[in-house]
Amino acid sequence: MKKLVILAFITVGGAAMLSFAQSTGSITQTVNQRNTIGSLSSTPSGNFTAGSSVSFTYILNTAGAPAPTSESVQFFDGGNAIGTAQAITMISGSNLIPYSQVNASQGWTASGTAPTITPLATNGPDGSTNTATTLSFADSTSTVLYAVPGSTNYANQQVTFSIWAQSSNAATLNLSVQDSPHVAASQTAACPVTSTWQRCSLTYTFPAGSGTGFAVSLTASNYATPISVWGAQFEEAAQPGPYVSTIGTARPTGGQAGSVTFSYSSFQAGSHTVTVQYAGDTNFIGSTSNAVVLTAAKQTPGLTLTDSPAGTSVYGVSVTLTAQVSNQGSGGTPTGSVQFYDGATLLGTAALNGSGAASITLTGATSLAVGSHSLTMQYSGDSQFNSGTSTVVTHVVTKASSSSVVATTVTSSLNPSVYGDSVTLSIHVSSSVGVQPTGTVSVMDGTTSLGTPALDGSGNASITIPAFTAGVHSIVVTYSGDSNYN
Repeated sequence: MKKLVILAFITVGGAAMLSFAQSTGSITQTVNQRNTIGSLSSTPSGNFTAGSSVSFTYILNTAGAPAPTSESVQFFDGGNAIGTAQAITMISGSNLIPYSQVNASQGWTASGTAPTITPLATNGPDGSTNTATTLSFADSTSTVLYAVPGSTNYANQQVTFSIWAQSSNAATLNLSVQDSPHVAASQTAACPVTSTWQRCSLTYTFPAGSGTGFAVSLTASNYATPISVWGAQFEEAAQPGPYVSTIGTARPTGGQAGSVTFSYSSFQAGSHTVTVQYAGDTNFIGSTSNAVVLTAAKQTPGLTLTDSPAGTSVYGVSVTLTAQVSNQGSGGTPTGSVQFYDGATLLGTAALNGSGAASITLTGATSLAVGSHSLTMQYSGDSQFNSGTSTVVTHVVTKASSSSVVATTVTSSLNPSVYGDSVTLSIHVSSSVGVQPTGTVSVMDGTTSLGTPALDGSGNASITIPAFTAGVHSIVVTYSGDSNYN
């Protein structure tokens, strides 16, 4: 190689000096922001009980570039933010496929009835322009594959092959993993593909004795439907990890991404569509994750009934029944009303207060009758809690002592009277507790019984004496008691 040397002579004060001039070059390097993909999953997924905790795992896929660990993301339920902004942490990833984008000119090959491979055909799931490949499969033998032969033996190793897929019409993309080049061990998994980008994956444990290297392949069950694919990845892992982009060189280590774990236990009953939003920065374009759709069922509340006094009481003594309706998790306080029952007989209804409690007091005419009572309370339920019935509380009521709670009065229609006059004795029996006493009274003139008239519904009775003998008569009226009074 010839070198160009520029010599310049400069005369200074009549003397010639030799000078060497240097040549420089410059270029303007443009660095664009990197697209991102947010991947969100939850445990449990699908259905759960409102008020229970749901654990979310979010990956900010940055295609292997260092994630922005000084930033945060926000979780949303529909349009409503849930929780506070969550800090991003760094995690690592790997990809053992040298070219992650499916392209026949970059290591991806076809077999069987030749499929049509159209690279740079559609936009990728990360929003990148014309980075995804469209595959049109001709029949069941039509296959697109990438083989990585080598000295690595994956015997007894768990691996995961993943790729993003999308189709304008419903289709099924089949993912396969096998050892290469021996093809002694393989497994295939079907992935239903829709018009929404999703990550299909296959996890497989190579058996003992499998060959070195590996091959991944794609086939389809719907031959007339083109399927767009993007971001193929093969890694030694139990599930798809952070997406790592490769361009000509596999990246077994060093790929990075952002990660967030977040638990939330305040979902109300109903359907929830949870997403995560990353705002982006000078290096990364913001993105919204895939939606995780959850359905929260109503909670089964805790139902407790207590009686006061507990267990037993004397007839006529006030008995207070208190219901407590509580959540079993952290999903708010039950609202609505409860009904109190004695067997099948409704005793009363009361609204729950702000603490989920309600009570009624049985007194006077509503007093529990003498005997054993099987008391329950029934909760009517609300938008967040199921209805239900408490366990039975047995309460025994014993008779009241008439000597302490029953008053008996007697009046004469003519006092004093004259021998031969008819005299009517009017009797009234009342109670200071419970319901009106019933039954009969015994009317005695000294040791002589004048009769046992029955009380009416108002506690009144009367007896007429045609003629008292002349003299002083001591009339005593005694209440005989009934089912509630001794």
